Amino acid sequence: METEMSSRNGNRNQLKKFKIVYFRQRKKTMSVEDVIGNMVSSFPCFLSNVPRRKRTKRKRKLDGEKAVSRPKEKLDSGVFDTYMEKIWKSFSEDRKRSFAYLDSLWFSLYRVASSKGKVLTWIKKTPIFTKAYVFVPIICWGHWSLLIFCHFGENLQSTARSRCMLLLDSLQKANPRRLEPEIRRFVLDIFIAGDRPETAKLISRIPLLVPKVPQQRDGNECGNFVLYFINLFLKHAPDNFSKEGYPYFMKKDWFTYEDLDVFRERLCSLS
Repeated sequence: METEMSSRNGNRNQLKKFKIVYFRQRKKTMSVEDVIGNMVSSFPCFLSNVPRRKRTKRKRKLDGEKAVSRPKEKLDSGVFDTYMEKIWKSFSEDRKRSFAYLDSLWFSLYRVASSKGKVLTWIKKTPIFTKAYVFVPIICWGHWSLLIFCHFGENLQSTARSRCMLLLDSLQKANPRRLEPEIRRFVLDIFIAGDRPETAKLISRIPLLVPKVPQQRDGNECGNFVLYFINLFLKHAPDNFSKEGYPYFMKKDWFTYEDLDVFRERLCSLS
C-alpha cells in the first residue's frame, strides 16, 4: 500500500510539471480546459443550454445534524481527486479488490501529443488487466463523464464475463459517443503498451455501451455525478459483468436528486 501511494504521489508531481509545460506551450487562443477542467471552454459550449432550476436556501438534516446546502460549483481535478480518495477509503479492502481507477487527468493528458507516452507508462503500472473494473474519469470540453473498463483481462469468447466499456454521461444531449474515436485510440494504445496478445481488430470489437443514466440539473454538476456513479458502481456492480443483464442498476432512475445532494454534503463533511 505504501509503495502504491508513493507511486501515485510521484505521478501527481510529474502531472504538475506537465501542466506547467502545457500552459507555456499552449497557444493563447486555445483553452486549457481539457487539462484542468475548471475554465470556461473556448469550444462551442453545450453546457450553456442546460436548463437551471431555481434553488432555494434550505437546511437538510445529515446524521441528526442540520447542514446548510452548499452552492454547487464545477469540480476541478484537484478537488475531484481528493473526493475520489475519500470514496475509495470508505470501502473495504475486500470490495476494492476487483476495482482500480486512473488519475482524473490522464485521459486529458493522453490527448496532448507531448505527454501521451508518459501517460501510457503510468497506465502500464496500473492493474488494468487483472481487475474486473477500472474507472477512467474524463474531462473534455469543460465536462466530466465516466468511462469504465469491464473485464479487460478476459478472453473475448467468455460468456460469463463480457469484456466491454461503459460510458456514463450525465449530459447525454451533448452526444457522449462524440468521444468514441478518441476512447478507442486510447484503449488500443493501452493494450499495445501492456504487451497484450490481442490484435487491433479484436480490440476494435470491444463494445462501448452508453446506458441512459440520471441527468444533471445545470452546467456545474457533472463532476459530482461522476463521483456518485463511481460510489454506486462500487456498491452494486456484479462480480461478473455480462451484457445479458445490462444495464443492471444503471438506469435513468437508479438514484434520486435528493440522494445525490445528501451524498455530496456527506462527502464535503468527511475529514
